Amino acid sequence: MKTRLPGRLLLRIYLVGLAQLLLIAFAFNLARRYAEEGNRPRFSERAAAYAASSWALFLDQPERLQEVVDQAGEQLRMQVTLRTPDGQLLASNVPSPHPPLSAEELRRLEQERMLSNPEPPHLVRVAIPKTGALRAYALIDLPKPPGPPPDLGIMLAVVLGCTAITSIVFARSLAVPLQKLATAARAFGAGTLSARTGVRRRDELGQVAEAFDEMAERITQLLHSQKELLANVSHELRTPLSRIRVALDLANEGDATLARESLADIAEDLNELERLVSDVLTAARLDLATEQTPGATPPLRRELVEAQTLVDKAAARFRSTHPAHRLEVKLEGTLPVLEADPVLLRRALDNLLDNAGKYSEPQTTVRLLAHPREHGLLVEVRDEGIGIEAKDLPHLFTPFFRSDRSRARKTGGVGLGLALARRIVVAHGGTLTLESQPDQGTTVRVALPAAPEAGQPLTGT
Repeated sequence: MKTRLPGRLLLRIYLVGLAQLLLIAFAFNLARRYAEEGNRPRFSERAAAYAASSWALFLDQPERLQEVVDQAGEQLRMQVTLRTPDGQLLASNVPSPHPPLSAEELRRLEQERMLSNPEPPHLVRVAIPKTGALRAYALIDLPKPPGPPPDLGIMLAVVLGCTAITSIVFARSLAVPLQKLATAARAFGAGTLSARTGVRRRDELGQVAEAFDEMAERITQLLHSQKELLANVSHELRTPLSRIRVALDLANEGDATLARESLADIAEDLNELERLVSDVLTAARLDLATEQTPGATPPLRRELVEAQTLVDKAAARFRSTHPAHRLEVKLEGTLPVLEADPVLLRRALDNLLDNAGKYSEPQTTVRLLAHPREHGLLVEVRDEGIGIEAKDLPHLFTPFFRSDRSRARKTGGVGLGLALARRIVVAHGGTLTLESQPDQGTTVRVALPAAPEAGQPLTGT
């Protein structure tokens, strides 16, 4: 199983969460450092005096005296310099020993035994020993006491405030596009077909908004096409009905010869009406079966059909209905046997050939090619007609859609030919693809599976 990388939205959630965790960790680390500072020993002037009295024991042992002074620097962070009253250096743990005291400071130190500065630097001068004649004195620079720890309540409030700000900003980045998406969905559902989200983002919310806008655009085009259905069907019905009415009026005048000629025209017009109604009903029936509605009648009545027979019949019909066009039929090899509904499959081939004839000029050539392929049949219909614009290609198989170029030619139809042909082919387990260039022609390819080998039962759809 492949691991799916997190998308932009999930990555944003991870980054916000990581930032908040780092902020909380920083606050706890700061509190810990102040706690450590607060727990470190603090040294007062009394502690300095006590340490100086202990050093008095080692005034006659220079090496031992230097050792205890070094320990005071390492363990207690005291900067110590020991001198004799005449200023001679006895021991020191700082690179630059403190300078000797002046005569006035020595006099005061002999009287008070300890002097200290009230302001930094906190230099304490201690007489050694505590009483009696002054044998030495210590200059001690005490470590700086730590500052007061911050109020934990204030620090917690700052952390929570920063966390709340990042959460609000992140929540708004999610809520605003979701609100726009909900508003657009409600407006579109209420009938405002122009409603769109207008959200342009590069994360998953942007993909959802883009998918909604694309869906709304397709539905709008479909509804627009369906609204045109009534106008298109009425036009297609009105023309043959008008001719039938004229033929009946002429036949009603009593001329037997004219009546016979009118009956032939009426029969042709009725065939045209029947074909139009049949196309609409067949498309609806295929839609019903595709949606798997309970109780739907299976649209295919399968039987074994020779592909050669289907191609020959389709070619014969095209020659009779489009005598102004040249039809070239090219069959390669032995065409396979198909398991198909011959009526519907003929309808698909007839629709493709009719489109080739409608959208190409008279005296041009329409080519019908068929040859066997692995486990099936490939049929191609090529014309030299007006072609199709690239912007119309994605919508060609939408029911009731007609390109602008086909409208300009006023070829009639309601935009069901290609959609119906493709649905029939897909219902047979095949594929229908189309390639076209404006003013260069169109090529439609139909791939169909061959019938199962002998001995296997036919399957219904």
